[in-house]
Amino acid sequence: MKIGIDILGVDEPGRIINFVNSYDDNEVEFYVYGLEENLDKITKTKNIVKNVCTEEVLMSDDAARVHRKKKDASMIRMLSDLNNDIIDVAISGGSTGAFMASSLFMLGRIEGISKPGLASLLPTSSEHKFLLTDLGANVEAKSDDLVNYAKLGQLYMKYIYKIDEPSVALLNVGVEETKGNKVYKEAHKMIKEEVANFKGNIEARNILEHRFDVVIADGFAGNILLKSIEGVASSLGAMIKGIFLKNFRTKISALLVRKGIKAFKKKFDYSEYGGAFLLGIKKPSIKVHGSADENALYYAVQQAKQIHKTKLYDIMIETMEKGEQK
Repeated sequence: MKIGIDILGVDEPGRIINFVNSYDDNEVEFYVYGLEENLDKITKTKNIVKNVCTEEVLMSDDAARVHRKKKDASMIRMLSDLNNDIIDVAISGGSTGAFMASSLFMLGRIEGISKPGLASLLPTSSEHKFLLTDLGANVEAKSDDLVNYAKLGQLYMKYIYKIDEPSVALLNVGVEETKGNKVYKEAHKMIKEEVANFKGNIEARNILEHRFDVVIADGFAGNILLKSIEGVASSLGAMIKGIFLKNFRTKISALLVRKGIKAFKKKFDYSEYGGAFLLGIKKPSIKVHGSADENALYYAVQQAKQIHKTKLYDIMIETMEKGEQK
Protein backbone atom coordinates (compact mmCIF):
# COMPACT_ATOMS: atom_id res chain seq x y z
CA MET A 1 0.00 0.00 0.00
CA LYS A 2 1.02 3.61 -0.52
CA ILE A 3 1.05 5.93 2.50
CA GLY A 4 1.55 9.67 2.19
CA ILE A 5 3.51 11.47 4.93
CA ASP A 6 3.72 15.24 5.27
CA ILE A 7 7.09 16.29 6.71
CA LEU A 8 6.21 19.94 7.25
CA GLY A 9 4.15 21.80 9.84
CA VAL A 10 5.45 19.73 12.77
CA ASP A 11 7.65 20.65 15.74
CA GLU A 12 10.61 18.56 14.61
CA PRO A 13 10.66 17.41 10.94
CA GLY A 14 13.80 15.42 11.76
CA ARG A 15 11.70 12.90 13.70
CA ILE A 16 9.67 12.10 10.60
CA ILE A 17 12.82 11.86 8.52
CA ASN A 18 14.40 9.48 11.05
CA PHE A 19 11.25 7.37 11.08
CA VAL A 20 11.10 7.10 7.30
CA ASN A 21 14.78 6.20 7.10
CA SER A 22 14.45 3.45 9.70
CA TYR A 23 11.02 1.98 8.87
CA ASP A 24 11.24 -1.43 7.21
CA ASP A 25 8.07 -2.98 5.81
CA ASN A 26 7.80 -4.38 2.31
CA GLU A 27 4.03 -3.89 2.40
CA VAL A 28 4.38 -0.11 2.62
CA GLU A 29 5.61 2.42 0.10
CA PHE A 30 6.03 5.92 1.51
CA TYR A 31 5.18 8.99 -0.55
CA VAL A 32 6.93 11.76 1.36
CA TYR A 33 6.07 15.43 0.86
CA GLY A 34 8.29 18.33 1.91
CA LEU A 35 10.81 20.95 0.89
CA GLU A 36 13.84 19.80 -1.08
CA GLU A 37 16.11 20.46 1.90
CA ASN A 38 14.00 18.03 4.00
CA LEU A 39 13.79 15.33 1.38
CA ASP A 40 17.54 15.40 0.78
CA LYS A 41 17.95 14.06 4.32
CA ILE A 42 16.02 10.90 3.47
CA THR A 43 18.77 8.43 2.64
CA LYS A 44 16.57 5.38 2.31
CA THR A 45 15.77 4.56 -1.33
CA LYS A 46 13.66 1.38 -1.11
CA ASN A 47 9.89 1.95 -1.17
CA ILE A 48 10.31 5.73 -1.06
CA VAL A 49 8.87 8.32 -3.42
CA LYS A 50 9.98 11.89 -2.74
CA ASN A 51 7.63 14.73 -3.65
CA VAL A 52 9.41 18.09 -3.66
CA CYS A 53 7.11 20.95 -2.66
CA THR A 54 7.77 24.68 -2.53
CA GLU A 55 5.27 25.74 0.15
CA GLU A 56 4.32 24.91 3.72
CA VAL A 57 0.99 25.21 5.50
CA LEU A 58 1.51 27.47 8.51
CA MET A 59 -0.55 27.72 11.71
CA SER A 60 -1.31 31.33 10.75
CA ASP A 61 -2.81 30.37 7.37
CA ASP A 62 -6.55 30.63 6.78
CA ALA A 63 -7.58 26.99 7.30
CA ALA A 64 -10.62 27.23 5.04
CA ARG A 65 -8.72 28.68 2.07
CA VAL A 66 -5.25 27.20 2.30
CA HIS A 67 -6.09 24.42 -0.19
CA ARG A 68 -6.67 27.12 -2.82
CA LYS A 69 -3.93 29.57 -1.87
CA LYS A 70 -1.08 27.09 -1.32
CA LYS A 71 -1.56 24.38 -3.89
CA ASP A 72 2.11 23.39 -3.79
CA ALA A 73 2.20 23.03 -0.01
CA SER A 74 3.17 19.56 1.21
CA MET A 75 -0.15 18.94 2.96
CA ILE A 76 -2.20 20.03 -0.04
CA ARG A 77 -0.13 18.09 -2.56
CA MET A 78 -0.50 14.97 -0.41
CA LEU A 79 -4.28 15.32 -0.11
CA SER A 80 -4.52 15.92 -3.86
CA ASP A 81 -2.66 12.66 -4.49
CA LEU A 82 -5.00 10.90 -2.06
CA ASN A 83 -8.01 12.26 -3.90
CA ASN A 84 -6.54 11.08 -7.22
CA ASP A 85 -5.81 7.57 -5.84
CA ILE A 86 -2.03 7.98 -6.14
CA ILE A 87 -1.76 7.17 -2.43
CA ASP A 88 -4.11 5.17 -0.19
CA VAL A 89 -3.88 7.04 3.13
CA ALA A 90 -2.53 10.46 4.14
CA ILE A 91 -0.75 11.28 7.44
CA SER A 92 0.09 14.79 8.65
CA GLY A 93 1.18 16.47 11.87
CA GLY A 94 0.54 19.96 10.52
CA SER A 95 -2.21 22.46 11.32
CA THR A 96 -5.28 20.53 12.51
CA GLY A 97 -7.69 23.15 11.21
CA ALA A 98 -6.09 23.25 7.78
CA PHE A 99 -5.88 19.46 7.59
CA MET A 100 -9.55 19.00 8.51
CA ALA A 101 -10.81 21.76 6.21
CA SER A 102 -8.62 20.71 3.28
CA SER A 103 -9.57 17.04 3.70
CA LEU A 104 -13.22 18.03 3.68
CA PHE A 105 -12.99 20.26 0.61
CA MET A 106 -10.61 18.08 -1.40
CA LEU A 107 -11.80 14.56 -0.56
CA GLY A 108 -15.52 15.19 -0.23
CA ARG A 109 -18.13 14.01 2.25
CA ILE A 110 -19.93 10.71 2.26
CA GLU A 111 -23.49 11.20 1.07
CA GLY A 112 -25.76 12.09 3.99
CA ILE A 113 -22.92 13.44 6.16
CA SER A 114 -23.17 17.19 6.71
CA LYS A 115 -20.35 17.57 9.26
CA PRO A 116 -17.55 14.98 9.41
CA GLY A 117 -16.22 14.33 12.91
CA LEU A 118 -12.69 13.91 14.23
CA ALA A 119 -12.21 10.63 16.08
CA SER A 120 -9.50 8.95 18.12
CA LEU A 121 -8.96 5.92 20.33
CA LEU A 122 -8.49 6.54 24.05
CA PRO A 123 -7.25 4.30 26.89
CA THR A 124 -9.36 2.86 29.69
CA SER A 125 -8.68 1.30 33.07
CA SER A 126 -8.77 -2.12 31.38
CA GLU A 127 -6.77 -3.36 28.41
CA HIS A 128 -9.48 -2.16 26.04
CA LYS A 129 -9.70 1.11 24.13
CA PHE A 130 -12.74 3.12 23.16
CA LEU A 131 -13.41 5.49 20.27
CA LEU A 132 -14.34 9.10 21.03
CA THR A 133 -15.83 11.44 18.44
CA ASP A 134 -16.15 14.35 17.78
CA LEU A 135 -12.88 15.73 19.15
CA GLY A 136 -13.32 19.27 17.89
CA ALA A 137 -14.17 19.31 14.21
CA ASN A 138 -17.63 20.77 14.90
CA VAL A 139 -18.33 22.62 18.12
CA GLU A 140 -21.99 23.11 17.19
CA ALA A 141 -23.19 19.72 16.00
CA LYS A 142 -26.83 18.90 15.32
CA SER A 143 -28.62 15.77 16.46
CA ASP A 144 -28.26 14.25 12.97
CA ASP A 145 -24.50 14.68 13.21
CA LEU A 146 -24.35 12.83 16.53
CA VAL A 147 -26.35 9.97 15.05
CA ASN A 148 -23.92 9.75 12.13
CA TYR A 149 -20.93 9.75 14.50
CA ALA A 150 -22.49 6.79 16.29
CA LYS A 151 -22.97 4.84 13.07
CA LEU A 152 -19.51 5.59 11.69
CA GLY A 153 -17.83 4.93 15.04
CA GLN A 154 -19.50 1.53 15.24
CA LEU A 155 -18.23 0.63 11.77
CA TYR A 156 -14.68 1.56 12.79
CA MET A 157 -14.72 -0.60 15.91
CA LYS A 158 -16.44 -3.46 14.10
CA TYR A 159 -14.03 -3.74 11.19
CA ILE A 160 -10.80 -2.61 12.82
CA TYR A 161 -11.21 -4.30 16.23
CA LYS A 162 -13.55 -7.13 15.17
CA ILE A 163 -16.27 -6.29 17.70
CA ASP A 164 -19.47 -7.78 16.29
CA GLU A 165 -21.83 -5.19 17.74
CA PRO A 166 -19.91 -2.30 19.35
CA SER A 167 -21.72 -0.61 22.21
CA VAL A 168 -22.43 3.10 21.90
CA ALA A 169 -23.00 5.82 24.52
CA LEU A 170 -23.74 9.52 24.37
CA LEU A 171 -21.61 11.80 26.54
CA ASN A 172 -23.95 13.85 28.69
CA VAL A 173 -24.37 15.62 32.04
CA GLY A 174 -26.40 12.71 33.43
CA VAL A 175 -27.42 9.18 32.54
CA GLU A 176 -31.17 9.90 32.38
CA GLU A 177 -32.77 10.27 28.97
CA THR A 178 -34.14 13.66 29.97
CA LYS A 179 -30.69 15.15 30.61
CA GLY A 180 -28.90 17.53 28.26
CA ASN A 181 -29.91 20.31 25.90
CA LYS A 182 -32.38 20.05 23.04
CA VAL A 183 -29.78 18.66 20.60
CA TYR A 184 -28.69 15.91 22.99
CA LYS A 185 -32.22 14.93 23.97
CA GLU A 186 -33.20 14.62 20.32
CA ALA A 187 -29.97 12.78 19.47
CA HIS A 188 -30.61 10.30 22.29
CA LYS A 189 -34.02 9.48 20.88
CA MET A 190 -32.73 9.15 17.30
CA ILE A 191 -29.70 7.01 18.19
CA LYS A 192 -31.94 4.74 20.25
CA GLU A 193 -34.15 4.22 17.20
CA GLU A 194 -31.43 3.93 14.54
CA VAL A 195 -28.32 2.42 16.14
CA ALA A 196 -28.03 -1.11 17.49
CA ASN A 197 -26.58 -1.66 20.97
CA PHE A 198 -27.04 1.94 22.08
CA LYS A 199 -26.62 2.01 25.86
CA GLY A 200 -27.80 5.54 26.61
CA ASN A 201 -25.91 8.40 28.26
CA ILE A 202 -22.57 8.30 30.00
CA GLU A 203 -21.08 10.87 32.36
CA ALA A 204 -17.50 12.06 31.96
CA ARG A 205 -16.45 10.58 35.32
CA ASN A 206 -17.09 7.06 33.99
CA ILE A 207 -15.44 7.58 30.62
CA LEU A 208 -12.25 5.59 31.36
CA GLU A 209 -13.97 2.52 32.79
CA HIS A 210 -14.54 0.91 29.38
CA ARG A 211 -18.25 0.60 29.75
CA PHE A 212 -18.74 1.22 26.02
CA ASP A 213 -16.81 0.88 22.76
CA VAL A 214 -17.88 4.18 21.16
CA VAL A 215 -18.64 7.47 22.93
CA ILE A 216 -20.33 10.28 21.01
CA ALA A 217 -20.19 14.02 21.71
CA ASP A 218 -20.25 17.32 19.87
CA GLY A 219 -16.83 18.81 19.16
CA PHE A 220 -17.01 21.29 22.03
CA ALA A 221 -17.61 18.69 24.74
CA GLY A 222 -15.40 16.08 23.07
CA ASN A 223 -12.41 18.40 22.79
CA ILE A 224 -12.70 19.51 26.41
CA LEU A 225 -12.96 15.87 27.54
CA LEU A 226 -9.93 14.82 25.47
CA LYS A 227 -7.73 17.63 26.77
CA SER A 228 -8.91 17.04 30.33
CA ILE A 229 -7.89 13.38 30.12
CA GLU A 230 -4.49 14.31 28.64
CA GLY A 231 -3.97 16.99 31.28
CA VAL A 232 -4.95 14.82 34.23
CA ALA A 233 -2.77 11.95 33.01
CA SER A 234 0.21 14.28 32.64
CA SER A 235 -0.35 15.89 36.04
CA LEU A 236 -0.78 12.52 37.78
CA GLY A 237 2.41 11.27 36.20
CA ALA A 238 4.31 14.32 37.44
CA MET A 239 2.79 14.02 40.93
CA ILE A 240 3.70 10.34 41.20
CA LYS A 241 7.24 11.06 40.07
CA GLY A 242 7.55 13.85 42.64
CA ILE A 243 6.35 11.60 45.44
CA PHE A 244 8.88 8.88 44.69
CA LEU A 245 11.80 11.30 44.27
CA LYS A 246 11.11 13.07 47.56
CA ASN A 247 13.84 11.36 49.59
CA PHE A 248 16.05 8.29 49.78
CA ARG A 249 13.32 6.02 51.18
CA THR A 250 10.79 6.96 48.50
CA LYS A 251 13.44 6.40 45.84
CA ILE A 252 13.95 2.87 47.13
CA SER A 253 10.18 2.37 47.07
CA ALA A 254 10.12 3.57 43.48
CA LEU A 255 12.39 0.70 42.48
CA LEU A 256 9.88 -1.78 43.88
CA VAL A 257 6.96 -0.37 41.89
CA ARG A 258 8.91 0.68 38.79
CA LYS A 259 7.13 -1.78 36.51
CA GLY A 260 3.73 -0.55 37.63
CA ILE A 261 4.70 3.08 37.05
CA LYS A 262 5.96 2.26 33.57
CA ALA A 263 2.73 0.41 32.80
CA PHE A 264 0.69 3.43 33.93
CA LYS A 265 2.76 5.78 31.80
CA LYS A 266 2.49 3.47 28.79
CA LYS A 267 -1.31 3.20 29.11
CA PHE A 268 -1.72 6.96 28.82
CA ASP A 269 0.92 7.49 26.16
CA TYR A 270 -1.04 8.99 23.24
CA SER A 271 1.68 7.95 20.79
CA GLU A 272 0.57 4.31 21.01
CA TYR A 273 -3.01 4.97 19.97
CA GLY A 274 -2.39 6.03 16.39
CA GLY A 275 -3.70 9.35 15.14
CA ALA A 276 -7.02 11.11 14.97
CA PHE A 277 -8.95 10.62 11.75
CA LEU A 278 -11.93 12.17 10.03
CA LEU A 279 -15.13 10.15 10.02
CA GLY A 280 -17.49 11.07 7.21
CA ILE A 281 -15.12 11.89 4.36
CA LYS A 282 -14.58 9.59 1.41
CA LYS A 283 -10.90 8.77 1.91
CA PRO A 284 -8.75 8.21 5.00
CA SER A 285 -6.63 11.05 6.33
CA ILE A 286 -4.92 10.69 9.72
CA LYS A 287 -3.81 13.58 11.93
CA VAL A 288 -0.95 13.03 14.38
CA HIS A 289 0.32 15.44 17.04
CA GLY A 290 2.68 18.14 15.83
CA SER A 291 5.12 16.84 18.44
CA ALA A 292 4.75 13.21 17.30
CA ASP A 293 7.88 11.12 17.69
CA GLU A 294 8.98 8.00 15.83
CA ASN A 295 6.82 5.81 18.08
CA ALA A 296 3.68 7.82 17.35
CA LEU A 297 4.37 7.70 13.62
CA TYR A 298 4.85 3.93 13.77
CA TYR A 299 1.41 3.42 15.31
CA ALA A 300 -0.18 5.88 12.89
CA VAL A 301 1.21 3.82 10.01
CA GLN A 302 -0.13 0.60 11.59
CA GLN A 303 -3.51 2.32 11.88
CA ALA A 304 -3.32 3.34 8.21
CA LYS A 305 -2.55 -0.26 7.24
CA GLN A 306 -5.56 -1.56 9.16
CA ILE A 307 -7.88 0.98 7.57
CA HIS A 308 -6.60 0.14 4.10
CA LYS A 309 -6.65 -3.64 4.48
CA THR A 310 -10.20 -3.70 5.82
CA LYS A 311 -11.41 -1.31 3.08
CA LEU A 312 -13.08 0.56 5.93
CA TYR A 313 -13.88 3.75 4.07
CA ASP A 314 -15.46 1.84 1.18
CA ILE A 315 -17.61 0.05 3.76
CA MET A 316 -18.55 3.35 5.37
CA ILE A 317 -19.56 4.86 2.04
CA GLU A 318 -21.66 1.84 1.08
CA THR A 319 -23.30 1.52 4.49
CA MET A 320 -24.15 5.18 4.95
CA GLU A 321 -25.34 5.77 1.40
CA LYS A 322 -27.56 2.68 1.43
CA GLY A 323 -28.72 3.24 4.98
CA GLU A 324 -27.83 -0.35 5.89
CA GLN A 325 -27.52 -0.12 9.66
CA LYS A 326 -29.62 -1.61 12.41
